[in-house]
Amino acid sequence: MLSSSLLSGFGIGVISTGLYALITDKRKEGDKLEDKKMEYCIIFCIIMLVSVLLLFFTGKNTEQIIPLKGGGSTVVNNNPPF
Repeated sequence: MLSSSLLSGFGIGVISTGLYALITDKRKEGDKLEDKKMEYCIIFCIIMLVSVLLLFFTGKNTEQIIPLKGGGSTVVNNNPPF
């Protein structure tokens, strides 16, 4: 579950940072490339962290221990012990 959240969060971070870089890339003569790289790394980390947390905590486990509707020959004993 965590690995799929990390992989999805990484993809979301890369795509979002790439879009941000394309939209805001207006180079001036005074801008340094190192400053832009640091800005993009910070934005990527924030987006990835938030998306992983949201995906991990909102992900639902669909595994059922006991089937709720008669989908097989499994019989659940519902009689009281006395």
